[in-house]
Amino acid sequence: MSANTHFPALIKIDYEQPENAPKQDDNADQFSPAFPRYFLNNHAKKGAKIFDPFLGFGTTAFIAEELGFTPFGIEADELRYQWAAGQLEHWQNIRCADAFDAPDLALPKMDMLITSPPFMKISQSWNPLYAGDPQYKGYEAYLLRLTEIFMRLKPILKRGAPLIIHCDNIEGKPFTPLKRDMSYAISKAGFKAITEMNIIWGKNAPQNYPQTYALIFKN
Repeated sequence: MSANTHFPALIKIDYEQPENAPKQDDNADQFSPAFPRYFLNNHAKKGAKIFDPFLGFGTTAFIAEELGFTPFGIEADELRYQWAAGQLEHWQNIRCADAFDAPDLALPKMDMLITSPPFMKISQSWNPLYAGDPQYKGYEAYLLRLTEIFMRLKPILKRGAPLIIHCDNIEGKPFTPLKRDMSYAISKAGFKAITEMNIIWGKNAPQNYPQTYALIFKN
């Protein structure tokens, strides 16, 4: 089966509650399994290698395995890495490392990237891409690191491989236009922007979370 390369601007899918995290851990930053499920069902070719460089608790990898794809991933947090790797059949494809170091991890060429990078508020000083190192504090350093990381991911992806990036703006004062800023940061890494998808949650949608976004790029 060949991959569907048409990405609609607007879709409506039913929400799935994230469940594959340890009960004692905070999984507030974990995205819905419905997100990778939609893109894998509709846009991944049979037998594809699916890559998540910000693996977290393994949402993308778990859904990829469930649907018959081969997951690969990187997670910098050791506890999250151990949890995800310990639950996955393809645990040997998961690395505990910084995504910036991806070219040094002996990974194969990937067919598709699906990920939800750590989000950051514009007013926040703690930079999640540097584990809060004060030397790299602030939103501008965060965006620059995103660009640097995605530049390093480029040679791992097959030519023409789609990148599916989960993203949300962050409400509040000041408002964080993360969707715009993340899109620009990834574009600067050399990826071609294809479209921005608005995903409306159908059944089971959280009351305060009616929609999300997917930024679509091509290598």
